[in-house]
This record gives sequence, C-alpha cells and structure tokens, in this order.
Amino acid sequence: MEKYLVALGGVLGYFGLVFLYAVSAYLLVRSPFWVRLLFGFSSLSILCGMIAHALGWFSDTRILFVESGLIVGAVCLTAVYFWLRRKKTSKEPLASSGSKTVGDPALPPLEGAGGGEMGEEEPEGNDSIGKEIARCLSGGLSVLVYGPTGSGKTYGVVLECLRNKKVEGTISDIVLIPCSDGMEDYDLLNKPVPVGPKEKAVRLREMGGEYPGVTEASLSRLFGDWDRAEGPLRRAFRRASSGEKLAVVFDELNRSSKSAMNLILKAMDPVLGYYELVDFTSGQVFRVPLERLLFCATCNIGEGYGQTRDLDWSLVDRFSSVVFMDYDIRLERQILESEGVGSPMAEQMIRVAKALRAAYRTGDLSAPLSTRHLKNWGCLVAGGSDPETVARNLWINRLVAHDRHGFPDENQVRGILEILHATFGRQET
Repeated sequence: MEKYLVALGGVLGYFGLVFLYAVSAYLLVRSPFWVRLLFGFSSLSILCGMIAHALGWFSDTRILFVESGLIVGAVCLTAVYFWLRRKKTSKEPLASSGSKTVGDPALPPLEGAGGGEMGEEEPEGNDSIGKEIARCLSGGLSVLVYGPTGSGKTYGVVLECLRNKKVEGTISDIVLIPCSDGMEDYDLLNKPVPVGPKEKAVRLREMGGEYPGVTEASLSRLFGDWDRAEGPLRRAFRRASSGEKLAVVFDELNRSSKSAMNLILKAMDPVLGYYELVDFTSGQVFRVPLERLLFCATCNIGEGYGQTRDLDWSLVDRFSSVVFMDYDIRLERQILESEGVGSPMAEQMIRVAKALRAAYRTGDLSAPLSTRHLKNWGCLVAGGSDPETVARNLWINRLVAHDRHGFPDENQVRGILEILHATFGRQET
C-alpha cells in the first residue's frame, strides 16, 4: 500500500509541477520575486524527489512526506494567486449602475471622466489653444493641429482663426484641401477629369476649324476622353505668385497618399526665402515669397483610425507649431443649447460623453463619442425624442467593436446602456 501511495504522490507531484510551470509562464514578469523563488525551489524539489525515488536514495516514507508537502504548497500558492487577482479586479472602476456583468467593459463612473463629483468641473474648453494658434498664425508660423476625430479641429479652431485674419485683412482667402486615401500628387497639381460629350463635341468643332484637313475620327483619338483640371495646391501657388496672400489648410493630412505627402513636403520647404512648387505634369515651376503663403493642417493620430498613415518627421518639422486639441466641452454645451436642449439635459448628455470618452482612452470602446455625434443626438432630443432610444439608433453601434461577422460587442453595448439608464433614469424617478 505504501508503494502505491508513493506512486500516487509522484504522479500528483508531476502534475503539480506542470501546473506550476503553466502559472509561472503567466506570472513570470509581473509576479513578485519571492513567488518566482518559491516556484523554482518547489519545482527542483519535486524533480529531485522523483530522481531520488527512482534511484532509491531515500525511503519511500520520507519521499512521500516531502512530495505531499510540496503539493499542499502548490495548492496554497494557487489560492493566493487567485485571491490577489480577485482583489486587483475589485479595485477596477465598475459600470455606473453598480451591477456590472461579468465580461462587461470596465466603463468609468458617471461622475465625469476623471471620477470627480458632479459639481466638480474639469478643466475644459480650447480657449487657450485657440489663442495660441491665433498667435502663431499672426506671426506667420505654420500650425499642425491633431486630436480625436470630430473635436472641431478644422472648423472650430483653425478656420475660425483664419476667418478672423481674413476679416483683419491679413490674408485674402482660405484654401481648404480635404485629403483622402485616394489623393495622389497629381491630384494636387493637374488632376484628370472625364470630358462630357457636349464639351467634347465643342472642342472637336474648334479643332476641326483649326485643322480642316484632319478627319473628326482622328481628332477624337487625339483629343481623348480625359482632360486635366487645375489642382488645389497648384491653384494656390499660382494665385500667391500673382500677389495674393493665402492660407492653405490640409484637412486630415495623414489620410493622403505617400506621393501627395512628399509633394506637400517639398512645397513647404523654404528655399532661399521662397516656397517652390514643381508641376511635373506641365513642367512649370512656381516660386512664392514666404509671407504670401500660410500653411495649416489637421490630422488624427492613433491606432484606431483606419486609412491613415504615420506622418514623416521631416514633414512634421515643416510646421512651426504642433498643437494637440481635445474635445471642447464649452463648445459642445453651446451647441446643445443652440439646438434647443435644456441646460439640465445638456449637462447629462455631456457627462455621458465624458464617461464614454474615458472608456475609449482606456481601450474599453472602439471609438469616442464625437462632437458631431453629440450635436446630432441633441438635435433629436430637443425634438422630444427619448435620449436612450435615440442613442441606441444613432451612435451606440459606432462606438463598440464588431466581430468578423459584423455583430456588435454585446458587453460594450450593455455597458453603454447601463450608463445611459443610470443617467437619464434618475430624471424619471
């Protein structure tokens, strides 16, 4: 009987050794030093016990006693590990309703993104950022503004500052260039456009008068079905070379192709006091004094933005000022009130937006609630719609992750609905 117990102890010790190795593989880096030291001692002791038993160095009773003690130690270590893990999980922020379901995202509490009480106001607004951008533009410095999507970078701050400069007479016009993934360098210079049948017929008649001996079929093959239209960057340089002072704004700069960004890089490089643009489609070269062009750009930087590219540091270096712009709470409050949302309801909606944005920053949501979505939400709520129902149909599915079949993450949806119910359900009670 004693031999069977020794054999059973050896088998259990072996499986305990395997289990300890599996646990240590997860805890190797983040575990304390004493856990790793105790694990190594236990592993070597079990291994030495099995070798001693095989070679007959010690009696079976002693080996059984040591192996049993090590198995009990392994069980205790496992229990301590799970206890520490549960203690760590309990410290994480739960959903606002206090009834967080297992597997739900750890959405932050409703008392603001920072966890303060409702009466405490976070530092908000981009007034100082707007003033800093205005000072840079007044000094003739180029500005790159980056931040989360839908925060009003382009239309809320950059274009507003440039409009003020236009009113002051510092610049004569603003050229907005929306960048996209399909925009190439030739689109900024002379982009190809299809020729309509009417325009083609008119041009064939004109060319027929100039070349009476050439048939219309030959002229049609020579003329083709495509023409070139002047691109926005070439137009800006042409106007600036004629004496106009322009502000050129690249919206979502890092969505453009590499060839387009290389062209912009060369165009923004001051050469002997001039900006120079080489139009390789026509061979023309435009040289413009530095004071006649003012470059600005906006972009979204981060892993959550598809079809965007990392900005080359040489391109970033062309901008004198690089500014981060977050969501403007004051502007959002004004937008909601202008849509007809009452002040208490607007505050509740802004608190929801803060909590969801904090969840996005911690990785619990796939996208933030942008100012654009908040404005549309407020427009429908001001018309008498229920905020929870409207949110589900309007923007909830935009914020959550989706599986490979296109189904939204139920845990993330449930967490958002709990926050909405905890916020707007208080008004009904």
